[in-house]
Amino acid sequence: MDRHLSACPPCRVAADSERAGRQILRSCADRLRSEPLPPGLRTRCEALAREHAAKTQAKSTGWRSLVPVTIVAILLVFTASTIFSLATRRSDALLAAQLTADHVKCFKLFDSPNAPSADARSTEQQLTNSYGWNVHVPPSSPQVGVQLVGARRCLYADGSIPHVMYHVNGEQVSLFMLEGVDRPPADVVSLGHRSHIWSSGGTTYVLVSSASTNQTAAIANYMKYVIQDAH
Repeated sequence: MDRHLSACPPCRVAADSERAGRQILRSCADRLRSEPLPPGLRTRCEALAREHAAKTQAKSTGWRSLVPVTIVAILLVFTASTIFSLATRRSDALLAAQLTADHVKCFKLFDSPNAPSADARSTEQQLTNSYGWNVHVPPSSPQVGVQLVGARRCLYADGSIPHVMYHVNGEQVSLFMLEGVDRPPADVVSLGHRSHIWSSGGTTYVLVSSASTNQTAAIANYMKYVIQDAH
């Protein structure tokens, strides 16, 4: 595993993100234990446990002995997911780490240095048709060196969010949109990248870039201007 991580930047970033998440969960454990369970969590866990138990009963007696282990595993997964979701919503550092890992992964897998510019309206229509999202995508701007190259869906907490990808003066830049979330502005450095966080119109935007502070601020100002003008 260590050899693989030393030669695979996306996995190394993901591993660093996991370590950061665990550290934050440990530091917040006492407070998170007092958080009420989200509505429906117990029902979902019970339903999944029954489904796994039914499937297991159809197999041999040896497999039947694993039912309690399966139920415990399901509960642990859902509990960890819930705690991670709560922590992410409260911690700018954990939010930045998670989205930075997605930023690196998506550019590693889906980007090309010679990718053509994408049309903003077509990208918006793609997000609407594929995922039902009605979002405004800042277009390319040769004046400020911004080139829109596409958009994807990325997982966040217990759902998914739009991930819009750009090339900006040779840098890989991501704009994530968290609809229905309102967070105070923040500027966070995580996993070697800078995340600029702000909210507008009931949506939180996170700009992830490896660029310098000045360039990140300039890119963020362009994105903010376009998004506010659309509202």
